[in-house]
Amino acid sequence: MDHSANSARVFDQLADGYREKFMDLTLYDDSYREFCELLPPGRARVLDAACGPGNVARYLMAQRPELDLLGLDLAPRMVELAREAVPSAQFAVQDCRHLSKFQQRFDGIICAFGLPYLSPAEVVTFIEAADAALGPSGVLYLSTLLGNREDSGLHACSTGDQVYINYHREDDLTRLLKERGFSLVKQRRMASPSAASKATIDLIVIAKREVPRSM
Repeated sequence: MDHSANSARVFDQLADGYREKFMDLTLYDDSYREFCELLPPGRARVLDAACGPGNVARYLMAQRPELDLLGLDLAPRMVELAREAVPSAQFAVQDCRHLSKFQQRFDGIICAFGLPYLSPAEVVTFIEAADAALGPSGVLYLSTLLGNREDSGLHACSTGDQVYINYHREDDLTRLLKERGFSLVKQRRMASPSAASKATIDLIVIAKREVPRSM
């Protein structure tokens, strides 16, 4: 089974309820602000991978209205809601697992809680593709649920549908980033929001290229 495609189908049904629960959540705003501050001044290009209903994009554009932001999500209803929430940005129904297909360079890529829906192998592919899509001194923001691989599995949603949740280890993610030449700017663990269906420990990592790419 393609677990990510199944998750997109379920979240397409749950999109409106997800927006109600998380659109105005401020728990992660400090980390989003730090991401913004690391971007170059002016019309920086940003990719919001697994953008959901546009909650992250809305915060980023409020902080930096001049951003050239593209949001991607595999659930069509999520993309519709994101377009409503942030009309100044662009959104498309696209699979962030296929990021390597994009012939674009970005100053920053943010993937807020998209990794729980990617297997460990897909996370490796995503980080490699994000690395290739980032320009010199690019910034990468990742957040996920902490846990061991054996903790991963199917979890029931309010609709009765099940989605496969992948838990990831902090040292695995940081090792992958360092292997790709990133410097770690921020690592933070925190408790999940009260609106979450299950209490977890969240991980936020912001990484940056200190050495520009050779042109």
